Amino acid sequence: MQIAYVYGSKWPSEGPAGSFCTFTCHGLANNTNENIYLFASKNTDKDINEVLKNYYFLEPLSNLKIKLVDDSAMIGRVTKFYIKAFNKIRKLIKKNKIDAVITRKTGFLPYMYFLKKIYGVKIFFETHDFYLDMNRRDEDDRKKKELFEKIFLPKVDGIITHQINLRNLYKEYLPQQNYCVARTGIREVIKVDNSFENEYLGYIGSLKKRKKISDILYALARVKNEDLKLLIVGGRNNKRVDEILSLAQDLGIRDRVKVTGWVSRKKVEKYLKMMKIGMVPLADSFFNRYLTSPMKIFNYFSHGIPVIGTDLPTIREIVTDKCGLFYEHDRIDQLVYAINKLDSSEEVYNKFSNNVVERAKELLWDERGKKILDFINS
Repeated sequence: MQIAYVYGSKWPSEGPAGSFCTFTCHGLANNTNENIYLFASKNTDKDINEVLKNYYFLEPLSNLKIKLVDDSAMIGRVTKFYIKAFNKIRKLIKKNKIDAVITRKTGFLPYMYFLKKIYGVKIFFETHDFYLDMNRRDEDDRKKKELFEKIFLPKVDGIITHQINLRNLYKEYLPQQNYCVARTGIREVIKVDNSFENEYLGYIGSLKKRKKISDILYALARVKNEDLKLLIVGGRNNKRVDEILSLAQDLGIRDRVKVTGWVSRKKVEKYLKMMKIGMVPLADSFFNRYLTSPMKIFNYFSHGIPVIGTDLPTIREIVTDKCGLFYEHDRIDQLVYAINKLDSSEEVYNKFSNNVVERAKELLWDERGKKILDFINS
């Protein structure tokens, strides 16, 4: 099965979506001898294989074809990309080089539907959001996306989700549709020796207030082990960094909190090796309850790091009771208890850490690619 995967945003990019699409397509290509095409907006003049090696740390594959579309324009850039990608895919279909099309872009659904109607190719929607019923959301500016999903999702050959909760949400509205749950992946599993001896609670990612990083600070001020510290990997917004450090100062733990600022992928790997426990605090919201699949969990899992997260369905289904502990939203006392428990003994810690390594082996990008291929071929 030859597949075109339409991403649409800039490639390469620092955002998680660019990594997600690149690793997904690499996983697809690694599970077939046929060609996998990734269509993205041009953001480099460098050699594609050089970018794969040095930016994404992936081994280039002869059947992974990155098709970068020059969509530079003052206005209408997205529409320009869709039209150019549509025409390129159409030409490949005519040459019998594409059998199926996947997109994660709601705006590309009409174009994909026309490809199915005209040429008979299979079409699939990979969803990371939900617009079918905007009454469930706190926004009112996505009516076009809501309309597109209502019109075109019943017509696609299948919907791919990255977690069960999102699949179940769509099934409430489209119970007859075909679904595939293919989780966000891990590139490789690297077990860090003696990570119980590490001194850092770790957090990777955005510092937005809905991430509830303050929960970790309040808990750190109350844990038994005063040698524990907090390593925050991220921070583009200087104002938000200052707010976090100011709170640490007020709590008397400023000397135990380090914020790196935004760092390269290579440095993320370095910091992961310094972490003892991976933290996933989240506010209880529609997005966090139904849509998110935090990449930080997969980062932690790739190094055998046990996780403590807010007790939300989206976190619990990935982490499971064997790989981490959970606390109710805004229950700092429960968070303190969870940290103390994982930090209580090497025996307790290693039990969780070993389970994380085994769980991580089920979540590799290649496994994701295999699952999607099986779904498309079924």
